Amino acid sequence: MSSLVEQGRWRAIDVGGAQLDLWESGPESDKPPVVLIGTALTADELLPVARLLASDLGRTVLAYRRRGYGTAGTVAGAGSIRLDASDLIALLDELEIACAVVVGVSYSGAVALQAAADHPERVERVIAIEPPPVQSASAAAFRVANTRLIAEYEHLGAPRAADRFLSRLMDPHWRLDVERMLPGAVAQVDADAETFFAADIPALLSWDFTEADAAKVTAPVLLVSGTASAHWFEEEIEAIRTWFTDVSHVSLANADHSMALTHPTEVESAVAGFIREASA
Repeated sequence: MSSLVEQGRWRAIDVGGAQLDLWESGPESDKPPVVLIGTALTADELLPVARLLASDLGRTVLAYRRRGYGTAGTVAGAGSIRLDASDLIALLDELEIACAVVVGVSYSGAVALQAAADHPERVERVIAIEPPPVQSASAAAFRVANTRLIAEYEHLGAPRAADRFLSRLMDPHWRLDVERMLPGAVAQVDADAETFFAADIPALLSWDFTEADAAKVTAPVLLVSGTASAHWFEEEIEAIRTWFTDVSHVSLANADHSMALTHPTEVESAVAGFIREASA
């Protein structure tokens, strides 16, 4: 169990066969809560943003780790983004939440979009921060890169392959950087790495979100990108933004794919501003 759980801000909750670690903060409110979905590998990446939202918005803010992360243990076999989206709805059911604002980053941005498509009546607003580039012009290159990650995992094992991946994605000193920004996260990454390679990457490679799915989304959509990110993510947003009937796009200066950790204030400001539009 991570140090974050031991601090008492997390609790394990069973949602129909899946155990999810849930973090709750902010005052009770009659406004829909904000639910931040744990992403792949660095599962608590959105937690700094969640803390800022909880002190800023005046409504309940929830963050949770997907199945296979935290106290739930490793997922056996390939995962599914549609299954992750169903878990989100099951969590809302368990907490008796009729409708929520959902927020995801990278992998969990895909989960947020899928949930909004599959269960539009349960999503008030959806924010996807640099969702995975599986529809973009670089989709083939992205798939090749993920196939190589699986090969590294099969050769080196999950912890070593995760270290190599994050060294490339962030920098070779990622452990120092991440631990400073999110104490306890490095040990969590090591513990969760098996789920990332065995479940999440296959889930990404099989995700089939299309324009027809996007047409089912009735909630306003915010897509967030960073100017310092790989071109893949901007291309993804350009590819999908016209699919939604009500969509906004914010590009954060000097932020890269780790922006939820490195630029939480800027991310929170964009997310909070979009949420407040619903009350304007």
